[in-house]
Amino acid sequence: MTDHREYWNALDACAAAVREQHDPRAALRAIGAAMDRLIGSRMFTFLRFDFDRFEMERLYCTQPQRYPIGARKPMRHGPWSQCVIDRGASFIANGAHEMRATFGDHRALAELGCFASLCVPVRHMGRTLGTMNLNGDEGRYGVAQAAAAQPFATLAVPAYLTIGLACIGNA
Repeated sequence: MTDHREYWNALDACAAAVREQHDPRAALRAIGAAMDRLIGSRMFTFLRFDFDRFEMERLYCTQPQRYPIGARKPMRHGPWSQCVIDRGASFIANGAHEMRATFGDHRALAELGCFASLCVPVRHMGRTLGTMNLNGDEGRYGVAQAAAAQPFATLAVPAYLTIGLACIGNA
């Protein structure tokens, strides 16, 4: 990861984008660009949860030709949902085995060279609205990257609320 000055400058720039942008997706783009600079990914995405349908909707993605914005996919019960939804904690998958066990689209992610994933919950008022996901090289993500990413995920809350909030009926 980068030095403290670069981190705080990126956080400040993203906060300014959230405050000043009229297009909520522009704020998500700014956050994604900062995460790519600070932590790195082969693909970055924001997903919003629809708990009525137990689906996720893609709000932003750096690979929209493969993962179109607005597309939906089913959520899965298991360690990922227990961590991200129930506990509001970041989830890290490392290696082909963990990716396969967690993500239904693991083959498509592997084709992009993504063998690790960091899923950081976007939370508001104690509820998980969705996730900010960094997908990259095996071994890239750990506890330090999750801690560094969490404030940036929190900056996405206004965009999630502005775009239109799906049901957030989780505990």
